[in-house]
Amino acid sequence: MLGRDKKNAVNSSAASQDYRNHTLIAPSAKVSGDVEFTGGLHVQGTVEGNISVGKEGGRLIIGESGVVKGEIQVPQVVINGRVEGDVHATENLELAEKASVEGNVYYLMIEMVMGARVNGKLVRLDDERRNLPAPDKQGEKAAADKQVAADNS
Repeated sequence: MLGRDKKNAVNSSAASQDYRNHTLIAPSAKVSGDVEFTGGLHVQGTVEGNISVGKEGGRLIIGESGVVKGEIQVPQVVINGRVEGDVHATENLELAEKASVEGNVYYLMIEMVMGARVNGKLVRLDDERRNLPAPDKQGEKAAADKQVAADNS
């Protein structure tokens, strides 16, 4: 019993430390303007502005009822609501079942659950940039080559 009590005391103090620097934007709240935070930010309401993180880093969670109309620049992002703007996740990005992003998504690591939607580009952030031709260009060229061959026969 003593070991169990010690373990729970340690876990509860660690949990309280984790949530010391967390901020909640409630479902009924609307924030107009840019938001810069450190620690954790849970958006359940609406933010009309850009969201960025301070030097100490942090994690952004956009809940099911959360809406962000602006650019997001946060290392760790979890989205289960709606975002209208570009998302820059320099560490990891989780797109949950009800996530909807209208903008480009820049990520290092991504987890995307079935049902999540992105209307924009998915761009992986890495050291190597590969200069591959766009799929449309290759398709157009192949179709043009086939048309020329058909016309010649």
